Amino acid sequence: MRALFAECGTMPPAWMKLGTHRPVRGALNATLHTPARRDILRSFKHRDFSIYFAGQTISMIGTWSQMLAVSWLVWRMTGSPLWLGVVGFAMQLPTLILGLAGGALADRFERAPALRAVQILSMLQALALAWLTISGALQLWHILILCLALGTIYAFEFPVRLALVADVVGKDDLLNATSLTNASTHVSRVLGPAIAGLIVAWKGEGACFLFNAAAFLAFIAALSMMERVQRTTAGRESKSVINSIKEGLAYLRAIPDARISIALIAALAGIGMQFTTLMPMFAQEVFGGGARQLGWLIAASAVGSLLGALWLAARPDATHLLGLAARSALVFSIALIVFAIAGSIYPAMALLAIMGLCFTISFSSMATLIQREAPDHMRGRMMGLYTMAYMGIGPIGYLLAGFSARMIGAQPTVAISGLICLVASAWIVARMPRPGECRALE
Repeated sequence: MRALFAECGTMPPAWMKLGTHRPVRGALNATLHTPARRDILRSFKHRDFSIYFAGQTISMIGTWSQMLAVSWLVWRMTGSPLWLGVVGFAMQLPTLILGLAGGALADRFERAPALRAVQILSMLQALALAWLTISGALQLWHILILCLALGTIYAFEFPVRLALVADVVGKDDLLNATSLTNASTHVSRVLGPAIAGLIVAWKGEGACFLFNAAAFLAFIAALSMMERVQRTTAGRESKSVINSIKEGLAYLRAIPDARISIALIAALAGIGMQFTTLMPMFAQEVFGGGARQLGWLIAASAVGSLLGALWLAARPDATHLLGLAARSALVFSIALIVFAIAGSIYPAMALLAIMGLCFTISFSSMATLIQREAPDHMRGRMMGLYTMAYMGIGPIGYLLAGFSARMIGAQPTVAISGLICLVASAWIVARMPRPGECRALE
């Protein structure tokens, strides 16, 4: 494993080194306190990023709390896992259809005001959901329509949100800022559902939706307080949206690193991450547990993701990102295959932590690479493609995973997914520059 990372001029996180038996906390401290990595929080020297980070973190806690409340509400209304899948599919399908258009619009308008506008729309969606729930008028079709509406908002929000980070910190600190925002997302992924559980038990799902609506106010206020970005990100695109999309696709075809990155993102998100939808089956049928064991598995993956984001944020530069992403994907694929055949929950938790770490390193690296290579006026469209590959293809993979698991079982399904990802990442690694020849992004 060390050799895979060393070939491209970087080393894996300290706790992944074979033969080490130090506790994770000690290894993380050793990683973060080396002289070259003490500036892990360097993006916070940008005033606007500090404001953005605080607002986004509060908003994401609310978002994750609503996601759990919606799932619980649908389960309580239907008792059907199929409806859970349908609602999740409805929320993410618009990203696949409209992601490119969202990216094109991100290059036409000032990004901070545009993001503030979509946050207001998301808040209105949460308020509508809260009103229907609290009034007792909510029906299943209401949830489907509102989830489709939120998915449509996401298709325009995420390209703008991702592109805005580069506007705030510049390309030199982009890797650090991207990693820190990912770390915030993973912390929110733990805190949000925990808060949602307390609110739902106390006052019901409607109160949880109100909490999410209130959380949006923090991000809206933060975006209003950002100064420099609003003066420097005025849209430059005057072409039609269709022509802008065509120009973005032509640019992607002309840039090999960006093209390879989007393909790898689609493979990992559409195939490699299928296992997440089968986690309840693994917890119950493979490991003989229940909700508690499912929580352990999810927590292990979240811890690995957080460590990966922090390790990447500590990197002193943004060189060799494609090689780092491809090799991380390779390790992820191997760990996924081993996870599929693991017979005990404890090795499975360790493997999930490695998978979470490698997945985060790979995706953050590719997001940074694409943004650093893209000119300012093209960044929104590239992030639209990234969003399509990351969020839009996933639901199709989830449906295929559910069908496959029903036919051949969860373990063979995940093993096949790992093999496909292994082939894809190995193909890319084989085309990487040889040691000492990795390209730096200037």
